[in-house]
Amino acid sequence: MEWLLSPETFYPQLSPEMYTFLRMGYSIITILTLAITLPNRRFFLSERWGGYAESARDVDWIQNPIAYPLIQIIWFASLLLMLFGVWSVWAALVNLLLSRYFFVYMRWKGVARGMGAPGYMTYWMGLGIFLLEFTNYYSPDLFPLALLAIQVDYAFIMLSAGFYKLNSGYAHQNGMELGAANPQWGFWPKFYGKRPTDDFFMQTFNHLAWGLEILGAVLMLIAPFRFIGGFIIFLSFAFLITQIRLGWLAHLVMLCSAVFFHPGSLVDLGIAEIITPTMIETTNPDIAIPIAVEQLLQIILWTYIILLPLMHIGLSYNFYMRKRLPEILQITLERYTNFFGLIVWRVFSQDLVNFYPLIHFEDKNGGNRRQIMKYGWAGGGFLNRYNHVAESIVLTTLFTTLKYYPSNDIRFQDRVLRYCRTLNCPADQNIVFEYYSLQRNPENAHVEHILVSEFVVDLQAETVKEVQIHEAFSTKDVISISPVHEAGYPGSYAPKQVQTAK
Repeated sequence: MEWLLSPETFYPQLSPEMYTFLRMGYSIITILTLAITLPNRRFFLSERWGGYAESARDVDWIQNPIAYPLIQIIWFASLLLMLFGVWSVWAALVNLLLSRYFFVYMRWKGVARGMGAPGYMTYWMGLGIFLLEFTNYYSPDLFPLALLAIQVDYAFIMLSAGFYKLNSGYAHQNGMELGAANPQWGFWPKFYGKRPTDDFFMQTFNHLAWGLEILGAVLMLIAPFRFIGGFIIFLSFAFLITQIRLGWLAHLVMLCSAVFFHPGSLVDLGIAEIITPTMIETTNPDIAIPIAVEQLLQIILWTYIILLPLMHIGLSYNFYMRKRLPEILQITLERYTNFFGLIVWRVFSQDLVNFYPLIHFEDKNGGNRRQIMKYGWAGGGFLNRYNHVAESIVLTTLFTTLKYYPSNDIRFQDRVLRYCRTLNCPADQNIVFEYYSLQRNPENAHVEHILVSEFVVDLQAETVKEVQIHEAFSTKDVISISPVHEAGYPGSYAPKQVQTAK
């Protein structure tokens, strides 16, 4: 059963063929991820030059029209070097530094949110590839420990995502049926919009969404079942590729799960037929790092593995229990998790997919209104700004601000105004966002698209005015069972502290 069950050893292993496949696969997916952003360079520019990043001295110095092409050339070059195994350790380091800056450091410094999950997973796997490259070349004895750290981290990402889905509506039929019927996210919104949301197929869809992530995560943490857990996640995201518009995210998550495919496993045997010996990098056993550096890396990896579950428990305590830790522990938790990018994984959850916006330009005198965007292939395929998964993340996070920070209208208005400045709206026109909520029709259980509000944005006056259309719903609504609550500030899940008068 070697092809199915992983060895019952504490430290995992990868065959040279599988590791080479990981490095090459990551390089190709990241090249494709960056390639589809080329027509949308707003993701890498400061708002000073029409981008999404909040203007600041350090941001403007890096994210400007002069530095942008140079950064892209360096980034693509590093990925090509990784792909072909040339100077791959240093190329992986360059990719890691760029990924960390744009996808983690910039997470709270602009409306792009570090390109959300696609950006974070690009960074995360980039860090994993660098650790494996570095240890493979300079400290082979630490390669299994680096692989163990990557596996444990990935398992907790899936566990966090599955647990949130379980607690935010999926177990009560409030999840995937909304995302599948949402034109902003689904490939087949008309098909799913006509299906009853309470039929066996949709119920199974919802339970598999949270159940497989939790099951896969648990199995990935048990040595003999590592391969089975990774393969479960691999297959589940393979199915999502055909259903949900996620760019290259699903492909990358599938690739990440390959860190659990041990030598001699079912997938490893297939990869061995694809990866030829000439593709595998050769290392020089005479090259080694100083003992002190090796010991330091070992301490860092073990510290990260040990603290990882504690950090996720702390985040869950803040989020699900809606309580703060003692202040010194709370500060430590937030600084540590923000440094490493650790979050509660709310990917494709009910509060993110149960609405969508449509954008219009409208004459200020109340005259003509024209829609400037479309979802789906009718809108121009990959070249369409609004078919880019990161653009969908931007638009979604603009309006989840209303749910996550309901008492802070200024934060919402600031983000909307910053986004609207990228739309090149004529001075004699306003920008109008139509906010549609997806609701289950109680009579036939089909998904209905209900216009809840319109947000009228006047860029010259710098105002954002909400006009409520449907009195029964609010843009700040969350379902009763949702753990969503107002946090103190971005980057924290601790509840907002109420100031009391002295």
